[in-house]
Formats: sequence, C-alpha cells, structure tokens
Amino acid sequence: MKFLIHSQKITLAEISKLHAENNDLEIDFHEEVIRRVELSEKNFLNYFEKKTPIYGVTTGFGDSCHRSVRSEDSQELQDNLVSYLMMGSGKNLSQEVSASMLLFRIVSLSRGFSGVSVKLLQKMKELYNKKIYPVVPCEGSLGASGDLIPLAYLANNVRGQGQVYYQNEICDLEDLVAKGIYTPHKFRPKEGLALVNGTTSMTALSYHNYQLSRYLTEMSMLATGWLCLTIHGRKEAFGSLVNNQAKSFSGQGMAAARVREILENEDYATVQYSQIAQKDEHVTHLVQDPYSLRCAPQVIGPVQETLGLIQQWLETEINGVSDNPLFDQENDLANGGNFYGGYLAHSMDYLKICNANLADLMDRQLTLLISEKTNRGLTPNLANWENLSPEKRHLRHGLKAVHQNVSAVTSDIMAKAMPNSIFSRSSESHNQDKVSLGMTAAVQCQEQLESMVTIMACYLCCLAQAIDLRKIELKGEVSRHYYQLIRSHIKFVEKDTRLDLSIAKLREVLITEAREKGYVFV
Repeated sequence: MKFLIHSQKITLAEISKLHAENNDLEIDFHEEVIRRVELSEKNFLNYFEKKTPIYGVTTGFGDSCHRSVRSEDSQELQDNLVSYLMMGSGKNLSQEVSASMLLFRIVSLSRGFSGVSVKLLQKMKELYNKKIYPVVPCEGSLGASGDLIPLAYLANNVRGQGQVYYQNEICDLEDLVAKGIYTPHKFRPKEGLALVNGTTSMTALSYHNYQLSRYLTEMSMLATGWLCLTIHGRKEAFGSLVNNQAKSFSGQGMAAARVREILENEDYATVQYSQIAQKDEHVTHLVQDPYSLRCAPQVIGPVQETLGLIQQWLETEINGVSDNPLFDQENDLANGGNFYGGYLAHSMDYLKICNANLADLMDRQLTLLISEKTNRGLTPNLANWENLSPEKRHLRHGLKAVHQNVSAVTSDIMAKAMPNSIFSRSSESHNQDKVSLGMTAAVQCQEQLESMVTIMACYLCCLAQAIDLRKIELKGEVSRHYYQLIRSHIKFVEKDTRLDLSIAKLREVLITEAREKGYVFV
C-alpha cells in the first residue's frame, strides 16, 4: 500500500495511521510534488549558474556568511557542513521518533522551496520505505538554525554513513551499503544545508510527546471517575449546570462529560441534597468534595484546549518548510528564519506546564484515596484488613509506598515545568543571538511524560485496590477493560508485598496500549 505525499496538508491523524500501519504502508510522491521540486531546483540553479552569492552554497555558514566560497567547491562545502555538525551528545532518540524525523524532513523538502533535487527525495524515500532510520543523539540543538546537530546524523545517513536503526537493531549503514541494501547519495550544491537547516528533530519529538500526553489526559478522566466512585464523591460537580450552563469553556465541558459518562455507565448516584440532614451540629453527608475531585474538569479542561492548540501548531510546522534560503517555483530567492523553532518551543513549554498540573492532580487525588482522613471508610493506605484481628491490622501498610513514590516523581515533574524558551542565549559568535531551545524543551517534556506514565500506573493500581475493597462490580465497557488490564498484571494486594516489578509491567502495558490506540510510539 502507498501513502501519497502531495501538496495538500497532512494531518496528525494521517501521520498516526502511517506509523500504526508502518509494516504495510510505503510513501511515494504525487506528480505535483515532483513538478514543484523540479521547478524550485531549476530556480536555484539559475541563481547558482549566474554566480549570485547564495548563503551556505557560495558563502560560509552562520557568522562566516561574509566569506566567499567558489561555486566549484560548493559540493565539498555541503559534505564539510554535515561532518563538522556531527557533535551530538546524550541518549539516542527512539527508533520511532527517528522514523518521524525522517518522514517530516521528507515532507518539508517535498514542498518545493528548498532547491534540492528529486533524486535526494527519492533516496530519502528509499531509506524510509526500507525502514532505515537515523540513530540521533538528543542533545546539541539550540532550536534556532533548525536542529543542525541532530539533523546532521540524518544527512550523514543519506550519504551512506553512520549508524542506523534497521530491523529493530542498531547497525552501521556502511554494512548495509556493502550488502547493496542502500546506495549512498552524493550531495548537490545546497542539499547538505537543506537537510540540516530545519526544525524536524524537535517536531518529531514534540509530536510523540503530544500523542502520549493525549493518552494520559484521557486516562486522567477515567481515574477521576473511579475516584468519585470509590470515595462516594458528588457527581453534580461534573454536571451540565456547572460545566456548560454556568461556564462554557470547551475543554472543561469535554472533561466533565467524560467523567460523567464513566459514572453514568456505573449507574452511580449521589445522595440528594434534600436527603442530607443536620445532626449534632454536623451534616450527615458532605455537600461537596475537595478541589482535586470537584475541580478536576477545571484542571483537565485547560490541558484539553492546550492540546488542541499544540495540534494546530504541529500540523502547521510539519506541513511547512523549515529551511534557508528558500527558492520558489518561479524566480524568487529569500533568506529568512523558518528554521526557528519558536512555536515548537512554546508548544513544549505549555505542555510541560500541563504535565505538571496533571501530575499534581493525580498525586492529590491519590492522597484522598490513600488517607483514612479523606477516603470515607476505606482502610488506611488501602490495606486489606479482611479477617484480621484489630491488633494485627496495624501491621499492614498496604499501598503507602506507592503513594510515596508518586509524590517523589510528581516533585520531579513539577521541577521540570520551568519554560525552556525563556533561557535563550546568544551563540555561534552572536549570529544566533536569539535561540528557541525547542529541542531542549521537547527532551525535558519527554522526561516528564515518562515519569507520568509511572504515576498513572501507580494511581490505577491504587484505584483497582479501592474498587475491590468496596466490592464494586464495574459495568461500563471502558472501566471493565482497564480494570482487567490492571488486574492482568497486578493482583489484589492481600498483604504487604513488593509492587515495583508489577507497577513496571503495568507501565509498559499502558505504553503498549497507547501505541495500539495510535496515540504514541516510544
């Protein structure tokens, strides 16, 4: 099957489908794409043959752009660029993120504004369709002149060198070249620059962060519904009066409706206000819940709407051209800053703040569930006291340490919520005197999300324990699915036992489940 790259917008839904069906789908180019790329290259060659000074082709790079380079040396210049930029550090991006990175660079160059050859695109298509993906260190990008250092590793692969992911292993591309699996491409005058001078690395990682965040946001609404169910919360906080009639934020309304749906599927009913009486200067039932439950739609709602904004920005970035200089299909040449990752940096900064709020919400909700002061009749720390004599009960501490872990991990997530884009620093002899740090923000956001999956696994473990302690028989299809998912890896905690290995298994199951739903690939 073919996925045709054309001149129209590619949506995140289409990208998700392409990744999900990657074993079957191959990419190819619409004839209109070929035509636009050929015209852009023709325009570039027109300037090149006229000896017009062209940045990065017949000049040096960055602060060295005032230095002239002979046109006959321009191809060597492209090779030198890729070679000196290979200065990355840190852990490697995952194979799936690298696959997205290659795909997004193909899309950017296919728009017909980079002056590259159709042959370059065909070689990149060959790498993608053969599932040969670059091995890329995550550190080194300032996010300003694009992701120069990370993308140099992709460019190095195009010319047949470096390490790659192939058949789920890391290997040397030179070995694949020797076996005839891939034939190297020789750069034409602007092609090295066109490959590295873009936002593609931070875009790819931001896309995967966005997808995982969507999944965790959905799960937080399920968890909120289960918390209300297990501590006998009041469901009108999720009703239409509060969340639609009195205030009309779309994200708040969506979050409330999701929690309400979960509760309605369980036929959950709260004590009516008319049934609440006063006795001995106290009411017989609480009239409202603590904020972490009652205000959950107001916490999750802004996250929902922020994700919507990030989706728009990601789709624009993926479908746009991040390169410099640009050549259209007629006779225009322009130098600009489309390689600046400002929108991506802000996207990831916003998402980091959202992550911190969601993590804190789950931590606070878990406190309500664990503490005997707030869990409304459940045992302290959700310990199993069944058939235990009073003097034996306090030997058990149940899931106390699970909550302690969540509290520690939450603190780390919150510490990483500081925006990265505000820490711009002048670089490269003050040529790059304002930088986005978009890749840095994306890497830190990924670290947050990895920790948030751990929090979600811990929280779901505790909720399942509470459901069993209450002897609740779940009725809703979604609730039953996730309860069974949890119980297939974490049994009811009958006595104090180690839970780290079981939580780790559930964590991996959640990531797998997210992948199968098309949310995330990590």
